[in-house]
Amino acid sequence: MRLECLSPADLPACHALFRASVHALAAGVYTGEQCLAWAPERMRDDEIEAVWRARLEGAWSCKAVADDGRLAGFAWLKRDGEFDMLYVAPWAGRQGLGGRMAAELERRAAEAGVTALHAWASHASRPVFERAGYRLARASRVVRDGVEIDNWLLAKGGWREEGA
Repeated sequence: MRLECLSPADLPACHALFRASVHALAAGVYTGEQCLAWAPERMRDDEIEAVWRARLEGAWSCKAVADDGRLAGFAWLKRDGEFDMLYVAPWAGRQGLGGRMAAELERRAAEAGVTALHAWASHASRPVFERAGYRLARASRVVRDGVEIDNWLLAKGGWREEGA
């Protein structure tokens, strides 16, 4: 698998991969209701364009592409050091791809002088970040569409939560 630059044209495929990843890889830890709140069945293309494109524009990003051209994963790291997205296709999981994408984005951030990093990791992605040297800051819970979803705040490089 090769890492390439992610572009706005990739966002519809990224959303499909995101949804597949949440519903397949996270389903062992989260309920169906939680997965549906986290990754709704359908986002309109204009929603993906408006919301995801704005988030992507303020981030370093990459995608993983299989030899046959399929999107295998994508990630983006906001310029303030927060991992906003890190998803791997179910068929490409458990091959170290999440770690490779994280390392690539960390490298780009370091080149720009950003070394204090953090992530709000799901149960499924927490091990990827921990293997990359992130340490648990605290447990967390978000509410999406009225549904509570547990996650974890992990940090690296001296990042500290405001007020902590």
